[in-house]
Amino acid sequence: MGTRMGRKPARVRPMGSVYVRMAAAMAVVVAVAALAYLSWTQAENSANVESKVLTEARTLAIEMQAVWDYVDDAQTRINTNSDGTYDFKGVYCSVAGKGIAKRFTRNAEGYAIRYVRRDPRSGTDVPDPFEEAALERFAAGTATEHYRMDTVEGEPVFRYVSLLRVEHNCLDCHGEPAGSIDRTGYLREGMAYGDVAGAVSITIPIAAYEAEAQEGLEHSVAFFCLLAIAIVAVLFWMLHRLVSVPLESANEQLRSESKQKSDFLAVMSHELRTPLASIISFADLWERMPQQRSAEERRLVDEIKQNSAVLLNMVNNSIDVARLDAGRFELTFEEVDLTDVVGAVFASADPIAKSRGVALTKSVDASVPLIWSDWEAVRKVLLNLVGNAVKFTPAGGSVSVAVAPGERPGWVVMEVRDTGCGIDPADQESVFRKFSQAPACDGGDHQAAGGSGLGLFVVRSLAEQLGGSVELESALGEGCRFTVSLPVEGPATAGSDAKREEEVRGEDPSCR
Repeated sequence: MGTRMGRKPARVRPMGSVYVRMAAAMAVVVAVAALAYLSWTQAENSANVESKVLTEARTLAIEMQAVWDYVDDAQTRINTNSDGTYDFKGVYCSVAGKGIAKRFTRNAEGYAIRYVRRDPRSGTDVPDPFEEAALERFAAGTATEHYRMDTVEGEPVFRYVSLLRVEHNCLDCHGEPAGSIDRTGYLREGMAYGDVAGAVSITIPIAAYEAEAQEGLEHSVAFFCLLAIAIVAVLFWMLHRLVSVPLESANEQLRSESKQKSDFLAVMSHELRTPLASIISFADLWERMPQQRSAEERRLVDEIKQNSAVLLNMVNNSIDVARLDAGRFELTFEEVDLTDVVGAVFASADPIAKSRGVALTKSVDASVPLIWSDWEAVRKVLLNLVGNAVKFTPAGGSVSVAVAPGERPGWVVMEVRDTGCGIDPADQESVFRKFSQAPACDGGDHQAAGGSGLGLFVVRSLAEQLGGSVELESALGEGCRFTVSLPVEGPATAGSDAKREEEVRGEDPSCR
């Protein structure tokens, strides 16, 4: 009992599978785009938060500077009585600025505004490291403001320091001569107009800004996702209407055409092979009849037989190729005696070889075991190789067939050698393609020798289906050596199927 094993047709993915794959691909694209958009938006939001809070800090600094300038300009009126006498009231720009900053800070939660300077007159004016860095930059003349995002007591804040310069009215308290007592009771520093008087340090909480940015980010991402879903939906709809529906229609037409092709092959198989087989049979019958025949008559009938056999092989190859392409070539696995296969091939090829003046020899090693394969497929492989070798070997040449165990355990090798003109290494791969033949050594065309260019394609295809392989060694002027390697136990799938069947019948496959 043999196992049926056909070549699987090329698997066409159903449109549902295509949709799933496209959906997965689009999901990945959308996810990557969303992550990229999210990263870009977060960076943009961070920049926007910094820009907004920087604007607010600059505004506050300008307002505090305005307070400072106003009090400075009003010093004369503040410290002059109505009778025109000078009476220092203890209200000057620094005191006014600090007082206003203190009230502002008390009423604005999270905000902090203070004045800092080097060599401060008050402990509240001592700069921290961030403010000290700002004062150094101001003193070096490289900046007029200094800021960064920071964290204070675990809360995100924006710190901003703005330059304060010495104005004309500042010189009464901070100008020359250095070391003298000013009106407020402090020692003068000997400053000059335009020097760095200190800085306004502003701390602004940014949690509200970040919350606003986060809300905007969530809205943007939600809109992006909705937009992506809408685009994907439109793409799927267009794919279905413009691609899927036409493809389904085309596939249906192809299936119909494939069925018609199969029906045609069935008709051709019957209409061509049967008459050719009948011609060969009648020629054999004519040769066996007792009547005396002339040499010319026998030569003509022999030509009819040989050409009919060649034509029948071409028809068989064409049908086999069509079945291989359609995935309808089925193999029947059974025990195969390669000695019988070689004998059958020689019965067909030897008369042709003799008529061409080619010596055909065979050798089957006695240790070659029975193999688990398809008898007819192995015969086709060997017949095509021998037929090609005879066809392209000139008169006086030779073709040899040798069957022996392979170098690897569990394999057998069928080798076909000829003394023909050989095949250039550059053309050796192409001869296994359909309708392809290598150029002849004399610059002619192998096609002139007959054949459709399908034999070696059938050889390789069948050898691979049987679980084996075919190799070619040749060089121009040195003939060809084709080596077909076949597994003794058959292909893995066929061997396992056969063993299961034999186990069901109670047989031991190792006893074959």
